[in-house]
Amino acid sequence: MSKQDSVFALIDCNSFYASCERVFRPDLSKVPIVVLSNNDGCVIARSYDAKPFIKMGEPYFQIKHRLKQHGIVPFSSNYALYGDMSERVMTVIEGMVPAVEIYSIDEAFADLTGIDGLDSLGRKIRAQVLRGTGIPVGVGIGTTKTLAKLANHTAKRLQAQTGGVVNITDPAKRDWVLRNTDVAEVWGVGRKMKLYLEALGIKTAMDLAKADPWTLRKKFSIVIEKTAREL
Repeated sequence: MSKQDSVFALIDCNSFYASCERVFRPDLSKVPIVVLSNNDGCVIARSYDAKPFIKMGEPYFQIKHRLKQHGIVPFSSNYALYGDMSERVMTVIEGMVPAVEIYSIDEAFADLTGIDGLDSLGRKIRAQVLRGTGIPVGVGIGTTKTLAKLANHTAKRLQAQTGGVVNITDPAKRDWVLRNTDVAEVWGVGRKMKLYLEALGIKTAMDLAKADPWTLRKKFSIVIEKTAREL
């Protein structure tokens, strides 16, 4: 890879709202938790260890017994806290990379074009954010934002193997991730589009990357065409 090639990292906080609550309740670091919407209506965030038992969007009044059964602690949402923690996370990232694009409250793209030692930098970002804020993050690195997003998904999905950092700027690593990722996990695809794509035999991210861009544009949209090109 030459220094002229674009390189992006996506830094994404793990279970952000739940992680924010745990920062101020370290006694719950090993306890599953969920965060509830306004007026404790439904579940809007889950720690990783709560996900096998509770689905997103489930009404609180329907799951109280299940929470107790599995020892899951519920929290009322605290958006002021989450906003403050987000600013802290972004400030740490901005101090470590040349340019940052804040994508959402818990995600940011960093432009790493021309930087050497990408794997090492990814691990440093992860360690420094955790040390400075208490928030665990995943780091995905690729030559386009769509690939960086896919790398980030892989970093979280295979966290035990990857340590939360995946760099797919190497074509062989990129192709492995593309072959082993369901098309629904590609940025901008989702479950509904997945059904349409599967009807065309496009089941993996690699299938989408190899699909004819103009056919995708005609059948679906310029957005899906752009996604395929970025893969």
